[in-house]
Amino acid sequence: MQSSEKNKKEVRIGLLGASGYTGAEIVRLLANHPYFGITLMTADRKAGQSMGSVFPHLITQDLPTMVSVKDADFSSVDAVFCCLPHGTTQEIIKGLPRHLKIVDLSADFRLRDIAEYEEWYGQPHSASDLQLVFPIIQKEAVYGLTEISREDVKNARLVANPGCYPTSIQLPLVPLIKAKLIEHRNIIIDSKSGVSGAGRGAKEANLYSEIAEGIYSYGVTKHRHVPEIEQGLSDAAQSKINVSFTPHLMPMIRGMQSTIYIEMSQGVTVEDLYQQLRKSYEVHLI
Repeated sequence: MQSSEKNKKEVRIGLLGASGYTGAEIVRLLANHPYFGITLMTADRKAGQSMGSVFPHLITQDLPTMVSVKDADFSSVDAVFCCLPHGTTQEIIKGLPRHLKIVDLSADFRLRDIAEYEEWYGQPHSASDLQLVFPIIQKEAVYGLTEISREDVKNARLVANPGCYPTSIQLPLVPLIKAKLIEHRNIIIDSKSGVSGAGRGAKEANLYSEIAEGIYSYGVTKHRHVPEIEQGLSDAAQSKINVSFTPHLMPMIRGMQSTIYIEMSQGVTVEDLYQQLRKSYEVHLI
């Protein structure tokens, strides 16, 4: 595509929290995209540095220098990807110009029930303070599982990007639930994730000597993605669904696998499940 044509159609992107793993992946995906141009990147701890100095695989990309979020100028930005930790995101989004489209990759706007968020994440949510603008923001947020809610995502100002585990679980289950092919009870989920899913911050549990050549479960009965999973499945069923979910950490950098155990509805065969998933996603299952 010629430069003039690209610039005419280009959506100008601001990236908040660019120096984390999520931010780096967003940069990788957008840097060579014909319809996006990255015009702003923030990273408080890395302010003043180039993206290539933090992530060498991005050194050849023409990217702006990272700045502190308090120094960010949004005048040349059409849309924002927010890759900040949960809790931090709430305060930042409140101050963003209203014309911006926002994709939030934290958990702050995934759950509709604020009390549930506060219970599972162990901190207050600003939407519970009716004197602030957050109740309006919370209500306009659209859960961004695109394959399930594509039209809602198209028209949204604020998209709450789904969590990793919930994505791997909802994509196979939602079509089967909507088609009434499986029972709503006794859904058991065994998920495994790479270490980068825990983020770039230093944690003892993620040290090489703690992770290498082993696998362990964590967050059993209290993982923060449980209410998000149950919210999505309950929406599909139009009735409350509870799941048994056990996540595991694997000695690999990235990747995810979820093995899901379900009861098929009476008269339903495995081939019926395959056919429904093929129809829903136009993919070939092996």
